[in-house]
Amino acid sequence: MSGITVTGLTINGVAMPDPALEGVTISTEKVWSANTGRTASGKMVGSIIARKTTVKIKWPVLTTAQAAVIEAAVSSASAPFVPVSYTDMCGNRVTKTVYFGTPSYTLYSWADGLQLVRDVTVEGIEQ
Repeated sequence: MSGITVTGLTINGVAMPDPALEGVTISTEKVWSANTGRTASGKMVGSIIARKTTVKIKWPVLTTAQAAVIEAAVSSASAPFVPVSYTDMCGNRVTKTVYFGTPSYTLYSWADGLQLVRDVTVEGIEQ
């Protein structure tokens, strides 16, 4: 399963709005040693020195107040690395220290006097 639904998502200790259905995608990337490469015969050499997690989060339609909570959590210049806690694909509660890429927001519509925001996404990459 590539995407899962996560409740109880926190960023820097702040509870986030629940992500969209299948709105959290977790990938684990291998970090290879500096001597990694191919030999003259084409054989791969090197060592895996770490595994780092990328967490991609997408939210359903939100109010501007909910979007502001996300924006404050992922865009702080004073705290570029923050803890993110979620339940992983094995059902374990984990916390990773990540930095966030550029969040994206689509201003959607006014309904009952409230502006709604959709397609809210951001990617956190483990430090």
